[in-house]
Amino acid sequence: MGDTWPQRPGTHAEMVRVPLASVFSKPVGLSRRVAVALSMVSVTAYRAIFMRGRLRSHASVLVLGAGGGLATTVVTMSASASASVVVTSSSAENFARAQSHGVIGGVLYTDPDWPAQVSALNQGGSGFDLVIDATGSWREVLQVLRPGGRLVALGRLRHPSADGNIRNFYFRQYDLLGSTMGSPRDFAALLSLLDSGSLGPPIIDKVPPQECAAEAHEYLERDIHFGKVVLSLV
Repeated sequence: MGDTWPQRPGTHAEMVRVPLASVFSKPVGLSRRVAVALSMVSVTAYRAIFMRGRLRSHASVLVLGAGGGLATTVVTMSASASASVVVTSSSAENFARAQSHGVIGGVLYTDPDWPAQVSALNQGGSGFDLVIDATGSWREVLQVLRPGGRLVALGRLRHPSADGNIRNFYFRQYDLLGSTMGSPRDFAALLSLLDSGSLGPPIIDKVPPQECAAEAHEYLERDIHFGKVVLSLV
């Protein structure tokens, strides 16, 4: 995996001490709140999409469970890279939000036939080049990947295990790829893309004060947010 981030505690601390290699200048034009949201979720999305998923321009991408901070960042990055993006969600309201960020369509994953529905939305119906999955729905995903397509699994998976048709998997030559938070090298490459204007910033849903951290976590657990929740010191 190459170089990795050193592990340090301090998620809700007002000040932390970190190695110099973990410090980067704030991108010009981004507010401090957006820069804070950028630091973890965007490098995780960048690694999943570009380093592991090997996304290319005009590829077809399916993002499962769109709405959370990571998923929305995957959506905006993929769309910024000229990909054709389709999403699944438990909320029809999220489709309208996602479409304002470049998504061409979405379906409810609560519908039993959602794989057929997303396949109909994909251009040509030949299967998706890349699926970004934070749910663990591999049995369904393998129904909508094109031959030689890539499935990247990451994030807080809803299902602890998954199964699928192994014979179909190797005959259609799929790639199954795991991905975690990116490295400092990934983050430097991400910042270069942001500086060039090739990628947009992460989406922020709410900015509650730090003393409301417990309420912010409860809001996230309700799974109704769209984008990142950032705690503010002021």
